[in-house]
Amino acid sequence: MTGINGSNAFDTANARAELLRAVGLCHPGWNRLRGLTFSPDSSSCPAWLPWKERVFATILWPRISEARSVCAAGDLRALADCDQAIDSALPEGCRAPSSLAGRLLMARYSAPTSERLWRRYHALIDSGEAPGHLATLCALRGAIFHLSSIAISGAYIFLEAKGGLPRSGVDLWVNMVVDCLTTQCGPKISGLRAA
Repeated sequence: MTGINGSNAFDTANARAELLRAVGLCHPGWNRLRGLTFSPDSSSCPAWLPWKERVFATILWPRISEARSVCAAGDLRALADCDQAIDSALPEGCRAPSSLAGRLLMARYSAPTSERLWRRYHALIDSGEAPGHLATLCALRGAIFHLSSIAISGAYIFLEAKGGLPRSGVDLWVNMVVDCLTTQCGPKISGLRAA
């Protein structure tokens, strides 16, 4: 993904493949995910508009970017603070599914053995010092694999789309990624749009 190498742009020819690669790196078990913080709103067009405006743009987007930066710096305490900020800001009904998904990711998948931050953060979550939200752990895994903040955000949105609209298929999930990221980043991610 051109977005993977830090450029914050997607190569039009390979954008979908690059997005799916980022999804797999952030969450190897993504195909088993169900409902996270996004629930479709059938009275909105698109069905993710309220989530995009109230949850993604105001809570998750800034924290994913921040978490990516503090992971790159190896700052465990700042990562826990970012995770706690997500926990405090999420609507109450979204907290448990988000942290459960994050804890399952942490328990079921490992990072390269040289990644001490992953092991240390796992210990913080186990001790109750950090809630372990999926967005935070995606940022941590993404940083481990040197993904850009935009690639991590795209992968996270894809996970939310898959969890909230499980029967809709990849084209709709990609369109949700495009819509959410275009709002935040402008047209440079348009190569992702479903055909």
